[in-house]
Formats: sequence, structure tokens, C-alpha cells
Amino acid sequence: MLSKTSIVICGMLLQGNMNAYDMLKMIDNMNMQYWHPIGATTLYESCLRLEKKGYIEDTGKADNKTVYCLTEAGRSELKATICELFERVDFDSVWFCLAVMYSGILTKKELEEEKMKRATLLDEYEKGTIENRDKMLASKVPYIDICAIDRMIQIIQMEKETLSKL
Repeated sequence: MLSKTSIVICGMLLQGNMNAYDMLKMIDNMNMQYWHPIGATTLYESCLRLEKKGYIEDTGKADNKTVYCLTEAGRSELKATICELFERVDFDSVWFCLAVMYSGILTKKELEEEKMKRATLLDEYEKGTIENRDKMLASKVPYIDICAIDRMIQIIQMEKETLSKL
């Protein structure tokens, strides 16, 4: 599975070839620093790792800078990663955000299948989490001890809403 930064790089390259500097500008324009900051060093190192793995490659179309494109292997790995992210619940909501952002790599049919899988998982998690919270409330557990559970329920509900709009 690709790292968050690798997902962003491969996802941006779905839109077309670009160099690392253009990627940094795009990341800045997306205000990504507030939810998944990616510095220049991290981006350049990630590009080198992705190139070594054969997921991206230099197009050779610029003399003084490397212009990357996504390879078929990179496209395949990105697609597999997006599917994997839809099929697991992680309360680090950046993972789901990235899955949604780059879900355009999936066909319409694949996206519908992944949305159904995700919705089923979210329903299970929501039911179990609400049951646990209600048991704790009935036991008069102080709210401070269960506020994180309420946050999880809110994340689940937001993800369900996102799926319905996707």
C-alpha cells in the first residue's frame, strides 16, 4: 500500500505530467498543509522512492528538471491502494479523504462496489460504537472518558454522508 504522500503524488500525476515544484505548488493551492503537510524534502524523497519502485518515471521532456509521469505499475498500485482504503476503517480521516480525492482512478462500477463495502463497514462500526457509548453512559462514566467515542461516531457519520454524495 502506498503512503499518504505517495498517494498524493500518484494522484496528482493522474491529472498529467509534472515536476516536483509544480506538485508543491498544487499541494499549497489545496491547503493540504492543514490536514496532511508535505514539505519539499519529503516530496522529493518520495518521488525518488516511487521512481525506484517503477511507479513514476521521468518523461525526459525537460533538460533542467525532472518531469514525472505515472507508470502503469503506479496506476495499478494507486488503484489497489484506493480500494484498500475504502475497505478499512481508520479514524485517521486523512486516509479516507485521500481515497475519496483520488477515487477517480476507479471505474464507475468499481467505485459503486467500494462505496457499498465502505457503507457496510461504517454501519457495523457505527452500531457497535454507539452501543458501547450507550453502555458507558448508562454506567454513568464521565463524559471526558467517552468524548473520543463521540468523535468516532461523528467521523463515521461524516464519512457516510460523503459516500452518499460521491
